[in-house]
Amino acid sequence: MRRRFNGEGSVYKRNDSRRAKPWVAEITLPNGRRKCAYARTKSEAIELLRTMHAQVRQGLLPPSSERLTVEQYFTEWLAMMAGRLKQSSLRTYRERVEYVILPNLGHRQLSKLHPLELERLYRQQLERGNSPATVQLLRRIVHRALEDAVRLGYLPRNIAKSAVPPRGAGSRAEKAMPPEEARRLLEAVRGDRLEALVVLALTTGMRKGELLALRWRDVDLESGSLLVSGTLVRTEGDYRIELPKSASGRRRIPLPPLAVEVLRAHRQRQLEQRLHAGPAWRDLDLVFCRPDGYYLNERSVLRWYYELLERAGLPRHRFHDLRHTAATAGLTSGASLREISALLGHSRPSMTLDIYTHAVPGADEKVVRRIAETLMS
Repeated sequence: MRRRFNGEGSVYKRNDSRRAKPWVAEITLPNGRRKCAYARTKSEAIELLRTMHAQVRQGLLPPSSERLTVEQYFTEWLAMMAGRLKQSSLRTYRERVEYVILPNLGHRQLSKLHPLELERLYRQQLERGNSPATVQLLRRIVHRALEDAVRLGYLPRNIAKSAVPPRGAGSRAEKAMPPEEARRLLEAVRGDRLEALVVLALTTGMRKGELLALRWRDVDLESGSLLVSGTLVRTEGDYRIELPKSASGRRRIPLPPLAVEVLRAHRQRQLEQRLHAGPAWRDLDLVFCRPDGYYLNERSVLRWYYELLERAGLPRHRFHDLRHTAATAGLTSGASLREISALLGHSRPSMTLDIYTHAVPGADEKVVRRIAETLMS
């Protein structure tokens, strides 16, 4: 029996209790058509009903999900995500949607989209020279968008789960530098004005945005530790420091003696720069900054980094690969997955496991041996 909720729409339970989502939220759209969304519980269905009513009031809900195109849905979805994502993440999502998803799949009906079309899209992106990490990001965006489409009742299932990624698009651990290359990089950067940037990236696994947002008040050279309290983002032509995405992103990291040593030298060099700049110095308390104290330009940092790799005679590794190198070195040395996860600021160890499953040679053999030892003891 259908039950009215606040006089608008209906929330009711389907007769077939074997369904994974037996509860239905149903609403009548302005054009007279009905729209349904499905939920596991009554409370979820009520929440879906509220969401659909809010979308109707804002003019976001298309009149018919049957004829809804990928372009219509993803445009609506981006508007919905504006209140959920940080500005930097939203900008990345919008770029992937507008420049990749819509030109290739925008004309397709959402309900008729097939996993093979997604696989073809991922493969084409790799063939056009995009990195595996970029394709992996695209997969995550598509998966999240289609998961929301299922939640809102546009789709019966998330077809992105059935789309197999092309070889090379699923793992990032292989991008870590071999130890000998990391040592050559440290040798090449010795004495450079940004030596501490590379040393911290290799020894702490901090992200580039976290390093560029690091402030001296968060660095304790006496105890040998630092606090990751933000990340640098560029919005509307300027910079600002945003809070970490999750509570685990705000973390205290111990510093090895090498990092403490280069940070002391870096601070002394910066004090000399400050005296030279005089009144032009912009006191933002930044560890890594321009000669006038202002935020470093990300592109300038990358240009400097690639020139450094060339001087060292090394392949063109991404800056982010320094983070992978730190994590892989830690796992290889015997650190636990939980310890590496905490160091990297991952929200859960399973995320670290997904990325670095194949990082440690012989890991599978170790697991099998431990299982056998447990069973035989």
